[in-house]
Amino acid sequence: MEEDERAAPADAVAPDVIAALAAPEADVVETPEAFLTDVSFALKSSDDVDADLAAILSDHLLTVTPHDNVIANAKTAILALAAERAAPDEEQADG
Repeated sequence: MEEDERAAPADAVAPDVIAALAAPEADVVETPEAFLTDVSFALKSSDDVDADLAAILSDHLLTVTPHDNVIANAKTAILALAAERAAPDEEQADG
């Protein structure tokens, strides 16, 4: 049992070592612009996210200095996208 007691403190130190190794990355300060750029890139490159909607979000909402009418502009772009998608294709209308 004496060996088990000696092993326990060494096991308890492992999380501290891992935390110490990870700490330098935690000190990196990310700018708002870098964060928003990363989010925008992740949305646009994801197969699980609508590409057109991701572009609207990136253009209108995921900016460091948004336009004064950011919500209205994003809403207009989303409604335009919805109307475009709701309209029947010309082939269907002609056929």
